[in-house]
Amino acid sequence: MIRLAAIVVLGALLATGCSAPADEPGVARLPDVTLAGFDGGDEVDLGELSGPTVISIWASWCGPCRGEMPVLQDFHESYGDRVPLLGIDYQDANTDEARQLVRDTGVTYRLVQDPGGDINGQAAIPSLRGLPYLAFVDEDKTVTHVEAVVIESVDELVDMVEKHLEVRL
Repeated sequence: MIRLAAIVVLGALLATGCSAPADEPGVARLPDVTLAGFDGGDEVDLGELSGPTVISIWASWCGPCRGEMPVLQDFHESYGDRVPLLGIDYQDANTDEARQLVRDTGVTYRLVQDPGGDINGQAAIPSLRGLPYLAFVDEDKTVTHVEAVVIESVDELVDMVEKHLEVRL
């Protein structure tokens, strides 16, 4: 009886077109979440963020994040006037360690914090199972690409910006 009920429900869902929402390229948006500025900086309403912008989701406890932050800073120094970076310190309980990491790496691009993981699995942000993540936001507030990736060179990020944001650097 249970199997029959499951088949009927599945058939009804398929017939009416109800299914899990698909990620359609070009229509994803950032979640309507306001994040506090890092270390006293200005807060950011992600839902209002337009681009072209690259978002880096990182944490001080993430070894690969630590390694890529100087590369992101180099990108910011070279191209930040055309494609700003926003760093989100994600689920980082040790704010002193995060502050020290920012000082040690010389990061000057804009940073916000999400200690509670409010962005996780919201809107265009996937369920984060590891870090670092990058998100690319175009001028229409559309998230064109999200990827778990460790950036190892400025050229690698430039190529990604040109591909996912169609901005020539």
